Amino acid sequence: MKILVLPFGDAACASTHYRVIQYLEMLKADGIECDIAAPGSMPAPAIIADYDAVLVQKKLFSTSQVRMLRSRAKRLVFDIDDATWHPHGRKHSWMTRWRTNRRLKTMVRAADLCVIANNYLGDHLRKLGGQTCLVPMSLNEKDWPEPASNTTDAPIKIGWSGAPANLRYLESLEPMLDKALNVHRTASLAIFCGDRPKFKSDLPYTYMPWQKGAERAAVSTFSIGLLPLPMDAFSQGKSPIKALQYMATGIPVVATPAAGALEIGDSHSGVHFASTHEQWLQLLGDLIENAQYRSSQGHAARNAFVNSYTASQVYAKWVKLVIQQ
Repeated sequence: MKILVLPFGDAACASTHYRVIQYLEMLKADGIECDIAAPGSMPAPAIIADYDAVLVQKKLFSTSQVRMLRSRAKRLVFDIDDATWHPHGRKHSWMTRWRTNRRLKTMVRAADLCVIANNYLGDHLRKLGGQTCLVPMSLNEKDWPEPASNTTDAPIKIGWSGAPANLRYLESLEPMLDKALNVHRTASLAIFCGDRPKFKSDLPYTYMPWQKGAERAAVSTFSIGLLPLPMDAFSQGKSPIKALQYMATGIPVVATPAAGALEIGDSHSGVHFASTHEQWLQLLGDLIENAQYRSSQGHAARNAFVNSYTASQVYAKWVKLVIQQ
């Protein structure tokens, strides 16, 4: 059995890593050969025909390239974890919107199956005529083992982990965070990122510079995880991997109620949602002031991760869909 992956990005791309690359060792253990093409490249038709399945990971190829794929691929699977048809951080011209939606529709209809990270994405792809199946985001449990028990008398850290491009989401919470830290003097703010936030005030925080492979060590210092998102069309389709990292570490999460994030968890799995600064402040206050509640929500978050989002169990479903077992 041989699979060809046409990825969205390289090994450093989070989407490609969590949707494909983290499964490579599992594929090898199952005796399945997996070749990954260079991002954006399209192998020759004869090469494509040599594989039992072709997985297009989020990349929107031209309509002519998709038609060629369909004519040569024995099985064609499209995997998507973002609402790529919406602009992200910039406006699209009418030509870009037209081209993007035309390519998406062609890809979705050509694929034997569309593997979706959440049902928000699935609803859109089904309207385009695609056949969909849900495979959520996951983390390799070997990289995120059972966390050490958090002592209730440890310093309380409200933590945020993310990429520099997403710092503006954290910065939008500055007035609320300033008030929270003034009201709850036992709490502090910690940030793990490749850059520092540009707060307008002198809001105090502990800064941990981003290092590859250091995510678990950084997040494990948090007591509560922050997941602010803009309520725009693109963010509605995100299944935030940061939420899973918080959950795997056994800490409660306070998040924006974007559609994809809502599918990951609820208060029964340690994930709480806030739409206004007042709600953020209330939820954080409840978690800061009640150590037992904070601990129980952390345990609930870890249990939800173990039960639904480990790479080994998600892989078992993913591989059957890709190779049609």
